[in-house]
Amino acid sequence: MTSKENTLEVLHWGRPEYVPLACESIQLVGMIPGDFDGPMKGGRDLFGIPWVPGREGAMVAPGFQMFDDICQWDQYIKRPDLSIYDFNKFAETEYKMVDSSDKVRTLFCQNGLFMKLVNSMGFMDGLIALAENPEACMDMFEYLTGYVLDYMKRAIDAYHPDMVTYFEDMATASSLFISLDTYRKVLKPFHKKIVEYVHSRGLLFQMHICGKCEDIMDDMVDIGVDAWHSAQISNDLANILQKYKGKLVVEGGWDSQGPPSFLTAGEADVRAETRRCLEMYGIFPGFILSPVMFNEQGNSVLVGDERFVFIEDEWKKYRYICRNYG
Repeated sequence: MTSKENTLEVLHWGRPEYVPLACESIQLVGMIPGDFDGPMKGGRDLFGIPWVPGREGAMVAPGFQMFDDICQWDQYIKRPDLSIYDFNKFAETEYKMVDSSDKVRTLFCQNGLFMKLVNSMGFMDGLIALAENPEACMDMFEYLTGYVLDYMKRAIDAYHPDMVTYFEDMATASSLFISLDTYRKVLKPFHKKIVEYVHSRGLLFQMHICGKCEDIMDDMVDIGVDAWHSAQISNDLANILQKYKGKLVVEGGWDSQGPPSFLTAGEADVRAETRRCLEMYGIFPGFILSPVMFNEQGNSVLVGDERFVFIEDEWKKYRYICRNYG
C-alpha cells in the first residue's frame, strides 16, 4: 500500500498494513484561504479581528474585544463575500508548493463557531454569553454556519480534499470550557449541520479539539464525526479507541506537553515515547500517531523539531504492531 492508501484504510475502518504517522501521510491543504480566519503572519482576518503571530501559532491580539453584549452581535459580525476570491488559484499555488499526491489531503478549516464567539468577545464575556443568553449565541452560530458552509463549498470544489479538519478548541487541559448541556443545546445542532454537509460531498469529517474533551465523544459520534484530532493524553485514549472502535478514528497520542516534548528530551526519550504510543494505542484499529511538541521553542507543527528524525526512525521499526489486530 502507498502511505495514502494505508491511511485511508484506517480512516475507513479497512485493513491497514501499519499505524500511520500523520506528518508522513496527511497534508493540510487550504492554507492560503485558511488565513481568512486567523492570519498566520498576523493582521486582521476577514471579520476584522486582529491577530499576532507567534511560535505557538497566531493568536487574537491581547485585549481585543469587538463587542461585549451578545445581543448586539449582528451589528458587528458580517459574513465576508467569498465570491471575490479565486479559490482555484489558491489550490493551484499550494499544490505547486507542496507535493501531497501520496498523502491524505485534509482541508484546513480553522476557528469554528465557538472560537468565533470567544475571538470576537474575549473568552470571559464569550463564556458568560453562552451561560446567560444561549439563544442569542445560537442566532450568531446559525448565521456563521452559513459562512462556514460557503467557505467549505468553495474550498472543496477547488482543492478536492479527502477530508475536512474543522478546528473548534473548546477544552482546557482539564475539562471543557462549557457544560455538556450547553454544548448539546447551543453548539451541537450546528456542528451536526456542518458534518452533514461534508458527508454530502463524499468526504470524511475530522474534528480538532485540543485538551480534555472526552466528555463529548458520544456527541461527536452521534453527529457523525469520523476522526478526532489532536487527541492528547489528558484523555483516556486507550479506552476511547476500544469503546468507539469502528466509529471514531483517533489521531494524536503523543505526550505533547510532558517530558518527551521538553527541550531536554534526548533521542532515547523521544524513541521511548514513540514506542509507548504504538504499544498502547497502535494495538487498536483506528489510531494515527501524530507527534506534536510544545515547548519554549514553540509548536513543532509550525517551527519543526530536529528530533523528528528519531521519531520517524522508531516508528518505521514498530509501526506494524497493529497488523494482527482483530
